[in-house]
Formats: sequence, structure tokens, C-alpha cells
Amino acid sequence: MEQKQQISWFGRIRQAVSGGVRGARISEQMNPGFFSSTAGVEEERRWGYASGTEEDYYWRRLSDNFYLKDLVPSAYLEMHNQVYEAYHANPLAFAIIEMTTSFVLGRGVKLDASNKRVKKVLDEFWQANSMDERVYTICNELALYGEIFVRYFVNRFDGSVKVRLTDPSLIDQIETDPEDIETPLRFHRRPVGESASAPSSTTGGLKLIFRPGERETEGEWFEADSQMQQFAINKVSNAKRGNSDLATMLPWLRRYKDWLTDRVRINKYKGAFIWDVTLRGADRKTIDTKRMEYSTPPQPGSVLLHNEAESWQAVQPAINANDAKEDGRALKLMIAVGAGLPEHYLADSSNGNRATAAEMGMPTLLKFQRRQRYMKYILRCILDRVLAEAQGAGRLGENVNLSYDLIFPEIDLDDNKQLAGAANALTQALTAAKAQGWLSDETAMRLLFKFAGEDISVHDELARIRGEQASCQAPPPQDA
Repeated sequence: MEQKQQISWFGRIRQAVSGGVRGARISEQMNPGFFSSTAGVEEERRWGYASGTEEDYYWRRLSDNFYLKDLVPSAYLEMHNQVYEAYHANPLAFAIIEMTTSFVLGRGVKLDASNKRVKKVLDEFWQANSMDERVYTICNELALYGEIFVRYFVNRFDGSVKVRLTDPSLIDQIETDPEDIETPLRFHRRPVGESASAPSSTTGGLKLIFRPGERETEGEWFEADSQMQQFAINKVSNAKRGNSDLATMLPWLRRYKDWLTDRVRINKYKGAFIWDVTLRGADRKTIDTKRMEYSTPPQPGSVLLHNEAESWQAVQPAINANDAKEDGRALKLMIAVGAGLPEHYLADSSNGNRATAAEMGMPTLLKFQRRQRYMKYILRCILDRVLAEAQGAGRLGENVNLSYDLIFPEIDLDDNKQLAGAANALTQALTAAKAQGWLSDETAMRLLFKFAGEDISVHDELARIRGEQASCQAPPPQDA
């Protein structure tokens, strides 16, 4: 055991000198065999597995705690740098993030409320915060970083609210309830230098000023819910931080990009050639004379005239790389699996037909629908805060109906004509079953709403129907 501990310590020191994850990336570029079966892969190094032989696999660094499910801070920041770089430099990574946002939000989100005053408050907030465009930023950064931190700025006089996104890389600590890790208490933002606001007499805008030594060295704490709110995806229940949609694909995105770069170089070299000129029986002086004469290669389409003592031949490199297509497809399939996208979504439709594509699209649509529900939850949390502040400032009464609807675009692209025909047939079948006394109105409505894919409460809808019937049956008011 003592010998084993010494070996493990040496492995940790060697890893620290190599620079952790960044050192692993450099090592992979310098040594293609770095990520062999015995050396481990970057994913294992990121999550703290010890490098070395097979028997070292179940050893971890001393800095790791088995009960913590989050990345260590250095690996977390490195992850953010890598996903940000991939989003801006890797077309495949950019397409995955943008495709998610396009499916989830489509042409945008609409607001509707039954109470006019509530509708006015929500519309004012929506316009003041440019939410028509900000919702796309929220969805993009949620997929890119795996979490967003929404900071609230409340006007204490009229209760108006402004929201801004705080860079998750700046949040270095999350303090939670000791008995409930899912209940955050406050968030700590790392020092960012001058970050307080004061009027600027020169520009008329805001100038950031602090008293020396106040926040620039200690950072700042924000209370959960009242000042800042966190929304995270791709995490387990005992984790505090979310993970990017690109996290599991980062090594494969880089490898696929490197593979394509190599293919470009190979194709470039395959088209390269040199002229091999043979002079039979020529002495040194004749060779030097011909070298001076042919110092400039012949132009394409030119005619070469020579006798039998001189021969010309174009020599090309023998690069046999025509069988690498499946290698690239295997890399792309690994990325597609990690992204939860069918292969034809990633610009490769050569290995399927329309029927196959339709069947493969269902899991992807369900994934986008789940992300759409989470986006709806995020916006509801923000809008509920807006209405609560409006009530606190007296803009809305305590007994006013605060209900509102968030209308997201439909993700399922089924033929509307076929859907309408099926709905008509179902309605007739339910009417006939109701007439025969085989089912109740409540069950019929539940089946109809389930078919339509709408999450509507049957009891609430029945209450609305009774209310409308009562208002229609009420006698008109008599003139005095």
C-alpha cells in the first residue's frame, strides 16, 4: 500500500506540472498516443480520475470529495473557456447550440393575460427589457454554459424590474441550505475590479467606482431569489452547478475538426506535383544550362517541344486516403449521439431516407419540448417576480387575477391537415361514446386535451364553462 501511494503521488505531481486539463490538450497534440487505453482520456482527467496504468484507474486526487458532484473550480472554468471557444470557432458546436434555440423558441414567445392591468405591467416589462430578443440569449447561454444567473434590479418607487444575466464564470461559490442542497441561500461573485455604478460627468452615463479595498479583493454576495436567481440544466440532484450541452462532446468536436483539417491538407497535397525532367547523356554544364532555362515552370496549357534526349514527367505524391470517409462519419456520429440529434440534422443525409429520418426525429423533438418547458419555467419565475413587485408598489391590487399565459411555438411539425382530420374523428367518437353513456364529460375532455398535447386542467375548464353559461343566462340589467 505504501508503494502504491508513492506511485499515486508521483502521478499527481506529474499531472500538476503538465497543467491539468490544458496540459492534457497540449500533450495530445504533441503525442497522438497520449490518450491511449493506458494513459486515460481527457474526460477522465477532467473528472479527477488518476492517470497511469489500469490499476490506477480507481484512484482519485486528494482534492476530490466523493460526495461532491461538481467539477473542481479550475476544471469548471476551463470547461467554460472550451465551450465558449467551440461555440465561436467550431461550426458544428455553433450549429448544435443555435439549432436548440431555433427549435425551442422558433419565431418567439408571446404573452397574454385576462386582466388588462396585469397585461399592461407584463408588456411594459417585456418591452423595457427587450425580452423579444433576450429570450434567445437566455436559451443560448443556458445551452452553452449549462446554467444562467438572473440578476434583478428593482425600482423601489414604482416596482418596475430590470433583469440582466451574470456570467456564470464569475460565480465561484454557491451557499445552500445545509440540509437541502437544492435550496440556494446566496451566490458569490468573484472580484471583477471596479463594478459599482456612479454618475459620470464626462460621458453622461455610468462610471464604475469603489472605495479602495472594498469589493475588488473580496467579491460580492447576492441573496438568492431576492437579488439573483440560478437556473441550471444537465445536473444531478446533489450538484450545485449545471453542465453545458457541449460538455460531453468537447473532445469529439475537437477531434472531428482536427480530422477535417487533416483531410483538407491531404487533399491539397494530393493535387500537388513537380516536373521531373530527364536529360539523357547530358554533362554537368548542360544540366546547369537547362536548370537556368526552366527556372520558371511551364504555364498550364503551354506546349513543350524537345527531342528524344529529353523527357518530362509530372510526379505526384502517393497519398492513399480515399477510405477515410467512415472514420469521419464515426466521429460525427459520436457528436450526434452526445447532442441527441439524428445524423441528418448535422448535414449528412446520405445514410437514410425520409421514413428513417421521421422515426429518428421523435427523440430529438421530445428533447426540445423538455427544454421548452424549462424555458417556460424560467420565464414564469421572472414574470412572477415582476407581478409581485408591481403588487408591492401598489400598481396591482392584492385580489387581482394574476394569471397569464406564455405562448411558445409548436415544435412538432406534423401535417396540420392530418391532425385536424384526426381531431375531428376523435371528437365524433367521443360524442358517440358520451351519448351511449360510456364516459363522462370530464373523461372526454381529458382525452381530447391529451390528444391535442395541451396541458389544460379539466376542472378549471369546466369551471370556466359553468361561469360562461351562468353569465349568458343572467337577465340583462334594467334601466332605472
